[in-house]
Amino acid sequence: MKKVLAICLAVVMAVGMSLSAFAAPGSFLKSPSKNPAPTIQSFVPHAGCEARLVITPYINRSTLPEDLKVLIEYAYSTIAGTNDLTTLNAALAALAAEMGIDPTDLAVSDLFDIHVEGCNSHDTHKGHEIVLGADTLDRFVGLLHMNKDGVWEFVSGAEVINDGKSLSFSVDDFSPFAIVVDTSSSSDEPGTGDNSMILLYSLVMVASATVIIVLAAKSKKQKAR
Repeated sequence: MKKVLAICLAVVMAVGMSLSAFAAPGSFLKSPSKNPAPTIQSFVPHAGCEARLVITPYINRSTLPEDLKVLIEYAYSTIAGTNDLTTLNAALAALAAEMGIDPTDLAVSDLFDIHVEGCNSHDTHKGHEIVLGADTLDRFVGLLHMNKDGVWEFVSGAEVINDGKSLSFSVDDFSPFAIVVDTSSSSDEPGTGDNSMILLYSLVMVASATVIIVLAAKSKKQKAR
């Protein structure tokens, strides 16, 4: 009986430690997959380019070509792997310092891929002007872009327009983008973006605790006899 109780207690402790680690604050605000995907409000391609802009949120990454899927998953891992987004880009760090924002208050509200279709010579085209609509621009700080070498770049000149409903910026090439926001005045807690495992761990903990209680009650009855 003691061995069974010890095992159950060990399970509860292990799961509890895993749950604490899993739920620890990360660098995503809610999730890159729970917010509605940004929408294209306008796209002005390079002169002579007939490209069509395609936006794919992280949650739909399986629909991307393999190389783009791998890149956005890598982008996710670099964000989820730090509690300080300023470590990803020096320009973002400088901006946060200039605005007086604690780096740990920065979070990514949207992670998405942008690529183009319908232009065979697109790699030679530069200076694409884009306006996106997004639901998380009220606390906008900056826009990051991961280049094809897996390096986060700061998109200079990105600004919120249309009374906070749109994000305007110009880029030369595409791939993953991350909208960075200030969470210091928000009640939202940054998280890893997937609560399914937390629910599973919670159920395991409840089940283990129930077993412990039942076994303890049986043990007391046996001793009483």
